[in-house]
Amino acid sequence: MKNIAYETKRNDRVRDAWNISLKYSTILIDNSKNDNFFNIYLTTYGEYLSELKRKRINFKDKNYVKIWETMVNTQLRNPKRDVRAGSIKLLHQTNVQRSEIMNR
Repeated sequence: MKNIAYETKRNDRVRDAWNISLKYSTILIDNSKNDNFFNIYLTTYGEYLSELKRKRINFKDKNYVKIWETMVNTQLRNPKRDVRAGSIKLLHQTNVQRSEIMNR
């Protein structure tokens, strides 16, 4: 019985992590038509990590954090606006899909 409770709690935290990731990627998407679009990604990423820490959700070597790291690396290393915007859209699309799967 302890194993079932542990797995349920772990699954709840993973679900929460994807929902939190979706919340913050939605902030980026909502600002996509704004000039601040490329200036807020680091702040938003930091807030996302802070919320995971505050809720004591493991974020080391997890897919829901790796996709954010990929987006941040793309922002830092690629000067092309369309590539940078695409990385944020891909982040959001992944979050939407994973959140839907986890909330079934």
